[in-house]
Amino acid sequence: MMETPNPSCAARAALDPDQLAAVTTDAPRALVLAGAGSGKTRVLTERIAYLIEECHASPSEIVAVTFTRKAAAEMRERLVKRIGNKAYGVTMGTMHALALVQLRRFGELLGLRPDNITVYSEWEESFLLREVAQEVGYFRGGKWKIPKREIDAAFGAYYASGAEPDESFAVYDLFRAFMARCRENNALTYGGLLTSFMLLLPQVVQYLGWRHVLVDEVQDLDRLQWGLLESMAAGLPATLFACGDIDQSLYSWRGAAPEYLVENADTFKVLRLERNYRSGRGIVEAANRLIGHNMARLPKTMKACREGYGLVVAQGMDSKAIANDVEAAIPATGLTYGLAVLARKHVLLQKVAEELDALGVPYLYVGRQAALTNTEEFRRFHAFLKLIVNPYDNFAFLLIREALGVTDDEYAALRGRAILEDRSHFQAWLDSKQREAVAEGGIASFYRYWAEDDLVDDACRVVFFNLHPEADAGEAESPLFDFVDAYCAGRPAHERTVSAYLEWLSTYDVQDEIPAADPDGPGVVTLATIHGAKGLEWPYVILAGCNEGILPSKRAVDAGDIEEERRLAYVAITRARDCLTLAVRPERSEKPGRDGKVHVYESPVSRFVGEAMGGDA
Repeated sequence: MMETPNPSCAARAALDPDQLAAVTTDAPRALVLAGAGSGKTRVLTERIAYLIEECHASPSEIVAVTFTRKAAAEMRERLVKRIGNKAYGVTMGTMHALALVQLRRFGELLGLRPDNITVYSEWEESFLLREVAQEVGYFRGGKWKIPKREIDAAFGAYYASGAEPDESFAVYDLFRAFMARCRENNALTYGGLLTSFMLLLPQVVQYLGWRHVLVDEVQDLDRLQWGLLESMAAGLPATLFACGDIDQSLYSWRGAAPEYLVENADTFKVLRLERNYRSGRGIVEAANRLIGHNMARLPKTMKACREGYGLVVAQGMDSKAIANDVEAAIPATGLTYGLAVLARKHVLLQKVAEELDALGVPYLYVGRQAALTNTEEFRRFHAFLKLIVNPYDNFAFLLIREALGVTDDEYAALRGRAILEDRSHFQAWLDSKQREAVAEGGIASFYRYWAEDDLVDDACRVVFFNLHPEADAGEAESPLFDFVDAYCAGRPAHERTVSAYLEWLSTYDVQDEIPAADPDGPGVVTLATIHGAKGLEWPYVILAGCNEGILPSKRAVDAGDIEEERRLAYVAITRARDCLTLAVRPERSEKPGRDGKVHVYESPVSRFVGEAMGGDA
């Protein structure tokens, strides 16, 4: 009788020796240094399968932390194909998403109303901070009492390490007042999700049931996130399987601590994945030469497993020239979602986009929707939805009170009544409207009849037409509708509710804009910043702006801080599978200045081009 093949054995047999050693390690603390294109996601997926199939771990005992929601979705999809429905029992998501789930479970231990938590975006946090600063005297006449950079530094340090500013700091009173206002509103800032989780964790660790913690992209964790991981590993207790590559660390500007890996490497069993299955030999060798100039790293040399077409350095490539190359490449290669133009900053991508528009070339610009989410119109509109979920959010009511026709005097009276009745400003307003017997169809009636489990696309339109009664229901268009409809497309009804949508939005990431590859899709070219392209790959990549002052940036050059800029270039180069063009803008240009004179600008070839090519560019 013929034996049925064992899929788990077949899957592990397909791993290379280094991947297999990582997947099957029995080390309680393992650090997998996974180079670009080395099969990191495959190793993480197979590690989870190994824990379930060979180590007899329950799926509920495993948590996998990813850097983006897109990465979590990809890993989940692979795991479902590998082990079936057991994959849905594994806890998986970004650190912020996991924190929000636990705060919704146990938030009352921190004085929160778990079912009604609001998460403030960066724009909302900035708006509320100024409101609080005005009330406590830190902002007067359009000026800050103390330098804004000191305030930002204090909040940044808190989000990166969990350390509150000392009482002796000038910003201390403002910090405490802002945090008190968030508690009053039953709200958290995006960064506050993790500091709150840090406070919560010691009280709930025994209830989590996790025995195996797997973490992706550990080079981009900050000190607070490392502290959370170490607390989980020690308190659960749990094994810690950390994957990452210090050569791809890009986020020190927001607190990432890649040096943690160097400082603590001796506390892990270190395994290396050095075979590159993604890029052609010429691209891999150029990447090795480039990153070899960095000093703050754990040494690793990638080895190419395929040939590919290599790379070229193209001089004089302004935005128009790049767009022309893109247009020529599409029919020549037949690529769909297979060509990407990457750049250090959006300003270069915007110029390329304008040229592609002129040529009629369709493209997907990663970051345009993210820009929409930080507009005042977007945030004010969503405040209406947030009050459905969290009626205690006084800040959300502040954002919409003018749209509701609440005057300054009425607002002051509402705040006074809310204090006396121990209610929120919104609840006091809604109660006053109910007492006035507001006619059906008004926004007050909307809040009486709509709930957090109603469909968000319908709720958005009801809010819109209450605010714009003159609009034609059949013709009204809004970027807000496009954004919400894009979220709802293809999702089941239980994921299209107001509460589900707002929870998704609270941890929104720029890569959420990128659809799955679709041969019949509307775009054939991707435009993205290097940060937005992290973890992705394309057959053909054009890296725009390979000039001094652009990549590396002038700020980094002036500060003598080149290594992260070099890592940026390394990440960009390793996004390419077959073809890579290092596009150098004209090194000399003339532009009219404000003084009416023509000024000459010098922009030499980036030093990174010479380093990657092994000599002078």
